[in-house]
Amino acid sequence: NAGNKCTLFAFLDRIGLYAEAEALIAREPSAEDLSKLLHAFLLTVPFENLGQHAHPALGDSVAAVPAAKHIPSLDVHKTLKKVVYDRRGGFCFELNFAFAWLLRSLGYKVRLSISYVITPGGPVPGHLALFVDGLGPQPLHVDPGFGDAPREPMAAVLGSTVTDSMIGDAYSFAPNDDPSAFGQTPEMAKRCGQVLMRSRKSGFGGSVMVDFVGLPETPPPAPEMTPPEPVYLVNFDDDLALDCDEFKAGIAGVLADVEQNPFSQKRMCIMMREEGFDFVGKDYVKEMRQGKEVKREPLKDEAAYREALKQVAGITL
Repeated sequence: NAGNKCTLFAFLDRIGLYAEAEALIAREPSAEDLSKLLHAFLLTVPFENLGQHAHPALGDSVAAVPAAKHIPSLDVHKTLKKVVYDRRGGFCFELNFAFAWLLRSLGYKVRLSISYVITPGGPVPGHLALFVDGLGPQPLHVDPGFGDAPREPMAAVLGSTVTDSMIGDAYSFAPNDDPSAFGQTPEMAKRCGQVLMRSRKSGFGGSVMVDFVGLPETPPPAPEMTPPEPVYLVNFDDDLALDCDEFKAGIAGVLADVEQNPFSQKRMCIMMREEGFDFVGKDYVKEMRQGKEVKREPLKDEAAYREALKQVAGITL
């Protein structure tokens, strides 16, 4: 309808593809256009959790901002307003819901899948991935909402490897055939038959996870590609509804105000760049390029923090 088409044009403008909008809408879905859309989305829409936090005032010059306006939800219409019209970002449920809407509006066949992020304490069911059918012999996995995931579509087939064209990391899928691995429960092992694996070109130091977990300094680049490490458990066959119980539980976990949940404990904003990323933390902003930290600046107060968000990600709270 007219409203959806207006939002579709606005979305393509949001990710820098307005000049190609009519051609993209007119063309049949393709793997090439899927890759174009994924890259454009990653480089324009930040991964951020600012919507679940209240932001303090600074004297009379910086106004306080409550969390109420942009609380993350499973309502795709609220998410589209936030990402497209308010020019904000979000975390996995918001970003992947928005990207799925974009793809479906362009005629792509998209399925939603729960995924369990592997942590030192075991897999956590707080994420989702997307599978796109009909573009080849195998579904294609895409995940612009992870913050540290493949920047390329991946064939959902065991043993297939894809190399990130921007930063050189390598990804593959392996069977989740050991119920005792990763600290998973028997239910998780039964639920998810595959595991996403990653090898880092520049080591852990080149990852956004350095800042996500709060390391005080960026480790130096690794001398060679790291061995494969597990990222998350997934199920190639999933086709879940936007409001399914697993997604409700997942977003509730991400929003839970508990000490072990980094999303609730600190504000963060990650903006992907072609050769790395920029990160705005509580009291610093840094730039990573080709696995190396090339710039870091302290943020002395809330005014400096707000300005960094504007300069790095175009966000005005």
